[in-house]
Amino acid sequence: MKYFINFLLIASVALMCGCSNYRLAGTPIKLPFRSVYVQPVKNFSYAPQATNLLTNAISDAISQTPELKTANVGDADAVLDVVLVDYSKLKYASKSTRNAMGELDTALAAAYKVTATVECTLTMGGKVLFDKRKVSASIIIYPSNNDFLNSEYQNMPILMRELGGKIKDTIIGIW
Repeated sequence: MKYFINFLLIASVALMCGCSNYRLAGTPIKLPFRSVYVQPVKNFSYAPQATNLLTNAISDAISQTPELKTANVGDADAVLDVVLVDYSKLKYASKSTRNAMGELDTALAAAYKVTATVECTLTMGGKVLFDKRKVSASIIIYPSNNDFLNSEYQNMPILMRELGGKIKDTIIGIW
């Protein structure tokens, strides 16, 4: 019985220590910086129109956070460097078409899953808070009349806004 009580005591102390640092999502935290300079996004992928959209999306997401604000390079407490490393398109769904004789011919893509992946580095006063942390976002594009390029162009701001929000969440949740 003595061993059982000791075991319960040790287990309860370990449980309290393990849960003492738990935070619910959305709970405000004290960040070591108040302002962030977002460097222009570098692009090493096949999405050339994404850099300006992503830089603006990150800045907008940070500006909507009460704990943070964007600042110029000399005035900022922290500097965020973002590199767009991958932009991929994957056929998500397909539909069959009929040829002139009415036979099933080929399968055309009816939807595509487009994914953008970045590597983020956050520094504060020369100290690296996180380095090359990967963040990605995906959307599904349904091209009309097999016009994928136009559909991709129209959905690029949505994808970059989603990715900008995830990058902001990465900055806030650095711990």
